[in-house]
Amino acid sequence: MANHTDSRRADAACDATMTYTILLRDFTATVSLAGRPDRTTARINLELKVSHPGRDFPDDIAAVMSYEDIVEDLRRLCAEDAVPGPDYLADRAAVLCLAHAKVRRVRVDVELSSALPDMTGSGVSITREQAT
Repeated sequence: MANHTDSRRADAACDATMTYTILLRDFTATVSLAGRPDRTTARINLELKVSHPGRDFPDDIAAVMSYEDIVEDLRRLCAEDAVPGPDYLADRAAVLCLAHAKVRRVRVDVELSSALPDMTGSGVSITREQAT
């Protein structure tokens, strides 16, 4: 027969594995690509798996992940000079997202505008997980 302590342990273990998903779709910004005089548009999509604060979390915005900080991070990233390409943007975006303690996994899709017909591989998709 399980006692009350066992029940709380099971609840805590369940809470520790609970996640929710944040989707950030169609974030766009102009970027300065290395070796190019003009700027092009980058479109970034994110899918974040975020730690859920638990069953009894307070009704407080601080208890859940806000994507506002990540949007600001993406703005700063896209404002860098001489960005090497979509791979760089995707990798750096993943690093920036995983720097937030609540983010467990991130999928990043980056596409550069079709204004670059000679650039092969103008899109990239990566998935990174939080180190355990």
